[in-house]
Amino acid sequence: MQGDSRASAVLADLDGIRDWQEQFYRDLHSHPELSHQEHRTASAVSRRLDECGYQVHEGVGGTGVVGVLHNGDGPTVLLRADMDALPVRETSGLSYASTVVTDETPVMHACGHDVHVTCLLGAAQLLAASTGQWTGTVLAVF
Repeated sequence: MQGDSRASAVLADLDGIRDWQEQFYRDLHSHPELSHQEHRTASAVSRRLDECGYQVHEGVGGTGVVGVLHNGDGPTVLLRADMDALPVRETSGLSYASTVVTDETPVMHACGHDVHVTCLLGAAQLLAASTGQWTGTVLAVF
């Protein structure tokens, strides 16, 4: 039961982060970037990780971002999310639908990577806010 109570403590502020997560998701969905062109996305991810207290490494493999959160002795856990979008025209009709066209190629997050990035940033924030519940190192890789 101890693990269950610690997990519950980590997730305690889940409702408190949903507003920024929804805004972040909609913005990311509206501004998709193809692979190795995710400069805007990487910048937004870096800012959020920095605000949460992570040591941030940018430009990993080109546009990748790695956030490192050390919290004493313990295991190192790597959490990963892709940031790139696909060369596909969005026809969803959503108010935040992508209208991005790069070199005459329409671009959208048809793959769900916008959701993955948003969820990993949420997990990163929750872990950073609950360091009394766990020990080790978190690597958040984007």
